[in-house]
This record gives sequence, structure tokens and C-alpha cells, in this order.
Amino acid sequence: MSSAPAATTPWWSSLTVRLLLGQLAVLAVGLIIVIATAVAIGPSMFHRELVSAGHAYEAYGLIHLEDALRSVIFTALGIAVIPALGIAGAVSVYLYRTIGHPVSTFSAAAKQVASGNYEIRVTSAGLGPDFDSLADSFNDMAVQLNAVDTTRDQMLADLAHEMRTPLASLRGYLEGIDDGVVAFNERTKDILHAQVLRLERLAQDMRSLNQAEEAITRLKLVHQEPSQLAAEAVDAVEQVAADHHITITTTSSGPQPALVRMDPDRMGQVLSNLLENALRHTPEGGTIAVHTDHTPQAVTITVTDNGEGIAPEHLPHVFERFYRAYPGRETSGGSSGLGLAISKAIVEAHGGRLEASSPGPGHGASFRIHLPRATLSH
Repeated sequence: MSSAPAATTPWWSSLTVRLLLGQLAVLAVGLIIVIATAVAIGPSMFHRELVSAGHAYEAYGLIHLEDALRSVIFTALGIAVIPALGIAGAVSVYLYRTIGHPVSTFSAAAKQVASGNYEIRVTSAGLGPDFDSLADSFNDMAVQLNAVDTTRDQMLADLAHEMRTPLASLRGYLEGIDDGVVAFNERTKDILHAQVLRLERLAQDMRSLNQAEEAITRLKLVHQEPSQLAAEAVDAVEQVAADHHITITTTSSGPQPALVRMDPDRMGQVLSNLLENALRHTPEGGTIAVHTDHTPQAVTITVTDNGEGIAPEHLPHVFERFYRAYPGRETSGGSSGLGLAISKAIVEAHGGRLEASSPGPGHGASFRIHLPRATLSH
């Protein structure tokens, strides 16, 4: 089915052409009014002025000259119209080029963005702050679209990469069962179930990350005491830690703890992610410390373990999606590789920052949630 041909845009529909025609129309109307006024009213007004000044006799004697006066005025104005129209035309052409080129540039740039070219930028046309603001807004929009497009492409690539392993495992076992090579027993069912759960976790984490990074999730800010939130997060994983003979301690420092406005569910999710991450990398008999520091300017919650630690070359990448410093251990531990990325996005949505540090492999790691009070007040 062929689409209907696009309608041809009339030449006079352009903004610059309409500005040009409007200016010429105003000039033409003004000249017509001036000529009509001078020719039709001028002699009569001159006649009345003579009468009112006591020169009625001379006025009556000049009546026959009114026609000649009208003719002279009409001729003079007619001659003046030619240079006036010339000057108006030159000014109109100048305005056409001055305004028309930036408008055409914006139009072409908008078409490039619509076609997916987010690298396009427009420059200031030198037409004043309004056009400069428009150019800046357009460039900011292109930058934002480029960032969103890059994030989307990277996320899709990462997702495809992460899904490859569980899907390959599922396919291999199913084909083995179909061919009679693999027995469909409890062990096989557990393996298949584990891979399905891994895909479900991956889908859930991808959705959470997307919501956090693009601010789709609206924070429900309430007054919360950070130390209490940290204690609740520790209580939730204490049994798991005990099963692995890992000790978790909670401490607090600074002045009298004060309530801070935060989303307790989201911030609790961050603390859970950090604690689960610490448990995965802390061996049996190790320790995890959660410390909350209160200052008049900020609240800092630090989760520190004495486990595997992080090599210096890995530290800059620990908050990247799907990044794993120890792939084998992460996979066996059931991590999707998105927990730290989600945590960072949530903390930044609160106006804070999430930082990681480590003395090196074998010396543990620390993750600090820094929440400035000024950002979270009111």
C-alpha cells in the first residue's frame, strides 16, 4: 500500500517570507495613508488656516490653486515612494537573511535529531538572548537524548550479554533431556529452576535500575533516623550472616541523631544491597561493620567488611552495570551485577553520593552513603 505524496509547502508559508510580506504590507499601507491624507486633506486644511488667520480674501483667491497643490504633493510623494520602497526592500532582505538562516539551521538540526543524530549542535545566531537561550536549550536537549540513547544501547548490550549464560544453560539441559543424555531428576530440576530465578532477578533489577536512573520512581520522603534504618537492615541479614559465621556490628557517632528526610524503602534497599554485597565477599569468620556518623552538615552510613577487598584497577568500575571484579564468585552468589548500580542511582536521587574504597585485595572494602542534610531538609 503506497502512502499519499506529501503536500508541497507553499512558498509564502515560511516564517521569514511572512515577516517580509508583513513588513512590506505595513509600509505600503503607511504610504497610502500618507498620500491620501496629504492629497485629500492637506489643501482643505491649508484653506481653513488662511480663513482663520484673517486672510479670507486671499484664501478664496487660492482655491483654484488647490488642484495644482494636490498634483505637486502627489508627485513629490510618488517620487519619495521609490527610494522608500528600495530601502524597505533592502532592510527586508537583510532581515530575511538574518532570521531565515538561523531558522533554517534550527529546522535542519531538528530533522537530524528526529532521524537519530544526537551529535548535532547549533551555534548562537547573534540575534540576542532569546535566540541564544533557544540554541542552548536545543543543545541541552540533544545532549540529554544522546545520553539516554547511549545508556539504552549499553543497557541492551549488557542485558543480552548477561542473558546469554543462563539461556545457554537452559537450552543445553533441555536438549540433553530431549536427547536422553541428561536425566531429568531433582538435581536437573534444581539447576533449571536456579537459571530461571536468575533470569527473573535480572529482569527485576533491570527494571529497578531503569526506574532509579530515569527518576521514574518517585521518592516518598519521610522523616527517618538513619541509625534506626541501618539497624533494621542489619536485622534483616543477621541470620544469613550467622549461618556463615560472619559477625555484623552497628555503631553510631556524632551529635544526637536527628531525623532526616529520605525514602526509607529505597534507602533500605541500598543498605540491603551493600550488606548482601559484603556478605558475598566476606569469608566465614569475618566481620562486617555498619557505622552511622552524624554531623550538622551530613549523615554518612559506612558498610565495611574485612573480606576479599577490591583491586585499585577495579574501584572506578564497581558501580557500572554488570561489572564484576570476581565473576565466578558473583555468579555463584546469585548476583545480577546491578545491585551497586541501582544503589548509586537511588542515593543520587536523594541528593547524596555513594563511594567505594579498599586498601586492596584481601584487605576488605568500604561503601559510604553520604547524605547532605541541606539537600534533604524540609
